[in-house]
Amino acid sequence: MALPEVEQPAVESLALTASFGALNQSGVSAADIGLLTHSRIFDPTPDDCTTAPRLARLLGAKHAVALGVRQMSNGGAIALQFAVAQMLAEIRLTHSLVVTADVHGPEAVWGWMPETGTPLGDAATAVLLTRDPGALSIRSIASCSVTEEEANWAARDPVASVTTAANIFRVRRCVRTAVEMVFADADIEPDDPRLSMVVGPRLRPAFIEAMFHGLLPAAEYVDLSGQSGHLFAGDLAANLNYLRTERRPAPGEYALIVNIGVGFTVTMLLVRGEREE
Repeated sequence: MALPEVEQPAVESLALTASFGALNQSGVSAADIGLLTHSRIFDPTPDDCTTAPRLARLLGAKHAVALGVRQMSNGGAIALQFAVAQMLAEIRLTHSLVVTADVHGPEAVWGWMPETGTPLGDAATAVLLTRDPGALSIRSIASCSVTEEEANWAARDPVASVTTAANIFRVRRCVRTAVEMVFADADIEPDDPRLSMVVGPRLRPAFIEAMFHGLLPAAEYVDLSGQSGHLFAGDLAANLNYLRTERRPAPGEYALIVNIGVGFTVTMLLVRGEREE
């Protein structure tokens, strides 16, 4: 497949490139996509509500229900959870595409997250969900929110929102709940020896330590923050791609992907390696 020969903003061009890449690798036709979600943090055109359907049109996903999902750095994760829920509820929905894209450019003020000491990287990701057999299967996904923390972020005091003892306690309690739910839903224990690794958000290790220390399973922790910096709403998708291409769990092994976004929402995704036909 080739990109349409029209000039798009950089963020849309990246999103299309990632989406075509996912479709090419899967062998799924864009016309077979039944749901397309698009998530981003930075909004250069706040009055434009048509990004998701425009991406679907340019991809050739003529019959896709297309919508935007906004939840800061957890946007891609919650969009994936939404797509999974839709596929479970609607048996005719066989393929979904979850897309994230953010391009801030060299003049952007969002080049660094001072509250976490994390560099931010322009990026786009695309995850194809399908009922067809594949190398990885989703066994469970669970989210938990601490919405009272939104007030600190809205007041433009992100440092306070993640550093005070009370705030950290509330977020850590949310993390604990999400861990409990994701393993309960998969009907396995967090200390199950089949869990081979935990892949964390692409955020600075010191921030991860504060939020997650002692709450995650004791399996190997994989820190990919130095590989790319924080990819806005795309961390979870990039980590899924890492598992698929570089550290694929053996058939029957599990991997836990952890994601977090201000607001605060924590999402846990448990995947299992499968035997490919």
